[in-house]
Amino acid sequence: MQAVRLASSIITHTRHGTPSHFLSRSGLSILIDLDNLVLANTQSRLFSIDKFNLISFYQSDYGTDYLQKKKRKKQGAAPDKLASNIRNIAHEYLPNTPIKNIFLLTFPRIFNLNFNPISVFICQDIDGNDRFVIYEVHNTFGDAHSYVAVIDEHQKTETHIALKKMHVSPFFPNEGEYMLSYKRRGDSFSVIVRYLKDTKPALTATMRGNLYPLTSIDIIKHIIANRQFPLRPLISIHFEAVKLFLKKCIYHPRPTPPDISISQSQIRKRTK
Repeated sequence: MQAVRLASSIITHTRHGTPSHFLSRSGLSILIDLDNLVLANTQSRLFSIDKFNLISFYQSDYGTDYLQKKKRKKQGAAPDKLASNIRNIAHEYLPNTPIKNIFLLTFPRIFNLNFNPISVFICQDIDGNDRFVIYEVHNTFGDAHSYVAVIDEHQKTETHIALKKMHVSPFFPNEGEYMLSYKRRGDSFSVIVRYLKDTKPALTATMRGNLYPLTSIDIIKHIIANRQFPLRPLISIHFEAVKLFLKKCIYHPRPTPPDISISQSQIRKRTK
């Protein structure tokens, strides 16, 4: 089994209410095993861990201590082990459940540049069951916040409910709640984020796709097929922001970022 795989997807954003707005574009992510980064680093000459390449993965881009990492990086410090940070957080919420595997679904750097609106950490127990999830959100101001959720081992769950803690879009206030979900069936996956304001749907963002081998040929093929280029997610966000501005959406200035970097989600169980 490969330590890192390509994840080709279709990403949609639907703004509900007035004015409405919709966008759809292709995306290229990776699903990487954080405990096998050495092996992942050997899969392709066009992919690297913690160093420049056509596409690359840097541990310093992630983690609940992300802002502290940024400061240490400027001081020339070596990057911490991302798996250790995530495993320590999982232990705080699941002290009696050893975490065997940690996978991360995220956008890679392309020519050393990237922006990750949302990344999903999936922590599994010794039996390979998903037990803990971290939805790490970044905004265009350089802030980051992680919404964590414990998965009930006896009950299938579909959605994690979290109070919105961090300002993301200037066209929405910093209030309301998220309904977050990650699903994987074989090589298919989906990430769904629903933003509710006053208990009413305000925005639905989806990413649905499939996993593929990560080889040099596949990297080139998927970059071309998905029309990927450095900082595409960030450029797309600003392009759509111009459209929303022209539609006269209300502008909300950035508030002071939250003091805490983690908040716990509640679970909405599946009902028949």
